[in-house]
Amino acid sequence: MRSRRSISDIVAVVLLIVIAIAAAVIIYMWLSGLIGSVHTSTSATQVKLEITGASVTPGTNGGYNVQATVYNPPDSPSTSITLGELEFTNGTMLCTNNTPITISPSPSISPGHSATLSFPCGTGSAASPGTPVEVVLVTTQGVQVSYTTSVS
Repeated sequence: MRSRRSISDIVAVVLLIVIAIAAAVIIYMWLSGLIGSVHTSTSATQVKLEITGASVTPGTNGGYNVQATVYNPPDSPSTSITLGELEFTNGTMLCTNNTPITISPSPSISPGHSATLSFPCGTGSAASPGTPVEVVLVTTQGVQVSYTTSVS
């Protein structure tokens, strides 16, 4: 009878050790994920830029002139636009900007403010007037925003 009691004590101790190790691993994984998200400063998930309107007109050199109005909500950090593209609505690249993007009134968009930006989009595929296209903008933080409009 004593030998069975000894075996059950050993099994109980082993089970308690396994449960304690599993709990420690779960707590460590939870804390490392929580601490990792707290220490990031201006992450891409915090930028909430919105394109409120855009127009695309054919340019004189065969490309397109793109103008967009962008709004940066008050709870979003100040940001700038580094890249502008024009795509067909199926995701096929129409053209990309080949010169710096002009943002007015200033080079960056402050929280709670709107800005108008414009850029020429180099030659690429031809889109006839009325063709739906997407204006795609990429911020300095790597956030991509898009707006669907049509070629004028």
